[in-house]
Amino acid sequence: MSEWKIKRSWETVEVQQNETGFLVKLDDRPIVTPAKNPLLLPSNALATRVANEWKEQDNEVIPAKMPFTRLSNSALDKVSVQFKEVADILSEFGETDLFYYRASSPAELAERQKNSWDPFLDWVNKSMNVRMNVSSGVMFIDQDDDEMLKLKAPIFNMTPFQLTGFHEIVTISGSLIGAYAFVEKAFTADQVWSASRIDEEWQIEQWGRDEEAMTTSEKKHHDFKIGCEFFQLSS
Repeated sequence: MSEWKIKRSWETVEVQQNETGFLVKLDDRPIVTPAKNPLLLPSNALATRVANEWKEQDNEVIPAKMPFTRLSNSALDKVSVQFKEVADILSEFGETDLFYYRASSPAELAERQKNSWDPFLDWVNKSMNVRMNVSSGVMFIDQDDDEMLKLKAPIFNMTPFQLTGFHEIVTISGSLIGAYAFVEKAFTADQVWSASRIDEEWQIEQWGRDEEAMTTSEKKHHDFKIGCEFFQLSS
């Protein structure tokens, strides 16, 4: 999403409800998105979160410090007008989910993957009646078309705001199943994050920590948590 720059010129920030949602107003003027759409939010909780971001700005608005505003802008300016395209992209993660691909060796890593990832596959089997094929190695694993249709269907029933948060969860973790498990409250955000980090943590144990890689990981973790919270506030 393109950045925007604006100087702080307002004194008050407030949330106002109307018949279709919640607006955030700066000195009684509703905020608009970069595409000039009204920043109309689906819940009071999300509107309050966005309002707090604007209250915390000093002389110049810094978008990097306003993740809930930026994701809200994206939901309205991009996802709402490209909903099917975004949903299609996320649905493809069902074909190549992180949890399908297991290490053949070493045995300890394979066991960690099994212990961490199998509960997610067991959950999706019981809750969505979907069975997945799992294998070791990196070769593409074919999945049954009918099972894939069942797995992908809920994505297309989300709202644009939910899909925006869901996009963050799926793309950062690499797991559609893990994202479903979180939004359905079967697993916590921390559990999904830890499961998505099995391979990386194994490499760290073997070769030690790399500062640049750790900085990247911390940024991803931060963005993942924001995505999880955004989905919850949008629901």
